Amino acid sequence: MSFDLNSLPNDIEELKKIIILENLKYQEELRNQKLKESEYLDQIERLKIQLFGRRTEKWSQIEKDQGILFNEIESSLQEESPEPEETSLFTPVKSHTRKKTGRKPFPEYLPRITMLHDIPESEKICSCGHELTRIGEESSEKLDIIPAKIQVEVHIRPKYACKKCEGTSDETLPVVKIAPVSNQIAEKSMLSSGFLAYTLTQKFADALPFYRQTGILQRSGVEISRSTLSNTAIQVYEKLSPMLEDVRKELFKSKYLQIDETILQVLNEPGKSNTSKSYMWVIRGFIREKPVVLYHYEPSRSAKFLEEWIGDFEGIIQTDGFESYDSLLKTKPRILHAGCWNHARRRFFEILKVDSKNAQAQWIVKEIGKLYAVESKTKEEKLSSEEHLKLRQSEIQADCSRDSFLDEQTDSRGRSQIFDGKSSLVSCRPVAKASNLFRSS
Repeated sequence: MSFDLNSLPNDIEELKKIIILENLKYQEELRNQKLKESEYLDQIERLKIQLFGRRTEKWSQIEKDQGILFNEIESSLQEESPEPEETSLFTPVKSHTRKKTGRKPFPEYLPRITMLHDIPESEKICSCGHELTRIGEESSEKLDIIPAKIQVEVHIRPKYACKKCEGTSDETLPVVKIAPVSNQIAEKSMLSSGFLAYTLTQKFADALPFYRQTGILQRSGVEISRSTLSNTAIQVYEKLSPMLEDVRKELFKSKYLQIDETILQVLNEPGKSNTSKSYMWVIRGFIREKPVVLYHYEPSRSAKFLEEWIGDFEGIIQTDGFESYDSLLKTKPRILHAGCWNHARRRFFEILKVDSKNAQAQWIVKEIGKLYAVESKTKEEKLSSEEHLKLRQSEIQADCSRDSFLDEQTDSRGRSQIFDGKSSLVSCRPVAKASNLFRSS
């Protein structure tokens, strides 16, 4: 601190007051500096973990033994573990029992081919000379697969003509008659519709790029270029694109949508460099209880197109924390904007990577873990929507939708990440209440 000596009073009591005030100001500045230093150190640790640490959001056995965060379901998804004792730090989920792992039977609809392994006829005679009688059998099933079979379709169209009049009896009719070319989704293509369905399924459902598919075909002696597959894929899209509008309309009849966007780079796009960012928007909903996913390309991250698409939609739209969603959906009173539990949980998980003893972050992640346990049980038992809802109502007792989930745990170390994470939890509460996930207070 510095003072103009000429401006200081001569009275000792006044000087004491000045010193006390300056000391209080210094202490406040020191606290702020320490808080900033703590935040900067946390940011550095998170960046170090992001660059050099594990990508997975799971913990090692040593970390589990320390009682860091998870309940027994979340911490043992990949392994079989005994039931926790009463003194366990993990919170059990009501009525949940882990199924024993083992071989699952093959689907009944798969064809069965019987392969008999019998002993020679000479061994079917007992040492006493009497013929052995078949008293039973042992059977086992092994899964077999027949690789894709490549074949060539030869389309023959016979041609007909009259050798007597050579077509002169009726000049309005063609001299030569032949059947029309069969309809093809890709005109003048040398690839059949079945082949196109196969390659497009491999690319878009199985994530097998065209250049790898061409290599697979080459092993069978078939030369199909990558550009041929790409061009026919475009033709298929152009033929099927009128259906997209119908799919979109049906999709927005759903009462619950999930929307997200992801970055991709597009080569040779007019007006943009090859290194600039473009975006693929993904909208997921349900049509007749079946999940439907619609992809939409936009050269920018602007969500303006969604305003037209949403129209008079009524229901829940779940997104991440991207600001454009908030500005768009806040003008739609009939839409309940819900956040993402994964994104909310990730905020606190990042805190635990830096500060594994943060009790508040541990508690919140453990409560969210109860949700994951119930959803995992739903998938394992393949429950219907109605059964899924009943399971949520009966088993989930987490306070994630209550104010106490956010307010009672505010005495933390004062780090801003906790409050950033809680803002994510606030966005998750609407979907919890609207879906009746939790029991009311």
